[in-house]
Amino acid sequence: MKKIKMLLIVVVFAVIASMAIPAGVLNFTAAETILRQVTIDDQSETVTFLTQAETVYDAFLEMGIELNSFDRLSHSTTSLLWDGITITIEREISFNIQIDDGEEFSRIARPGITIGGVLFDLQDEFDINLLYSGNHTRQVASGETLEFLTWVSWLDEDPFYVPFETIENHTDAVSRGHSHVRQVGVDGISQTTTAFIAIGGREITSEYMGTTVLSEPIDEIIDIGTGWLGSLTDTSREDFHYFRRVRMEATAYTAGFSCTGKHPDDPWYRITASGREVQHGIVAVDRNVIPLGTRLYVEGYGFALAADVGGAIRGYKIDLFMEEIEDALRFGRRHLYVWILDEI
Repeated sequence: MKKIKMLLIVVVFAVIASMAIPAGVLNFTAAETILRQVTIDDQSETVTFLTQAETVYDAFLEMGIELNSFDRLSHSTTSLLWDGITITIEREISFNIQIDDGEEFSRIARPGITIGGVLFDLQDEFDINLLYSGNHTRQVASGETLEFLTWVSWLDEDPFYVPFETIENHTDAVSRGHSHVRQVGVDGISQTTTAFIAIGGREITSEYMGTTVLSEPIDEIIDIGTGWLGSLTDTSREDFHYFRRVRMEATAYTAGFSCTGKHPDDPWYRITASGREVQHGIVAVDRNVIPLGTRLYVEGYGFALAADVGGAIRGYKIDLFMEEIEDALRFGRRHLYVWILDEI
């Protein structure tokens, strides 16, 4: 009877306890008591331990294991643990880099990175082209020094002048002894292009790529006069040069007494007001309108030189010298065009 009573008492207390304690609390307590065997392989060191941690992160926190930014894990830190799990840590590597003959500097990287990967990262970081003489697919070893060379190519464009040519145009549209620059010469510009390649800061090759014409030279054209005083020419020609054309009243005169009041024995016979001896092509003008010494072209008469004056020649009047009185009388009085030529 006593055993039965004791059993009833135990059952009653168990029922009361189960009613007083929530089922979830019992489950949590039971879960916390589960131990898992975890192995951490940290390169040269392997540790096996029992833990109540649920995730990889909790296990690392419990064991005081620190991770660096480039370390690589076989499982993520949020992975759940199970009994017998092995977690492998691949630690970041440290190595040195030398570019050309510059000073070495250190780098850290993810484990397993290849030399090609380092090359790509450096080119992107420094915006340069690099060369490596070894195997690009080899993995970088911790502590080693990698030597790279810069690779640079560029084009050298060298402009130079191409001299213009001078063309002499002998023409009777310009009076003899004078010349006129009808077209100003301009040097042309060409450019040679050479390609260069430098490796490690040293130029190793150059190649001529060709010559480009940037602008063609423009020839200088000089009109050289062959026309005599009094010679006729075509005023519509391109090489006839003047800066002004005027309408004038024209007459003609000779060196005779009837026109000049001088006899052949006069020391000033055939001598103009400018001191020049008259000939066909010498004309008298009003020096206030056309200065003495001005080169002219007179319609129907030809090239002329303003070298004389006359008492009746005032304003826009011109008196043309002729050798024969018959020619002067035949010419009479008429209105014509006079071209004032460029001062050359």
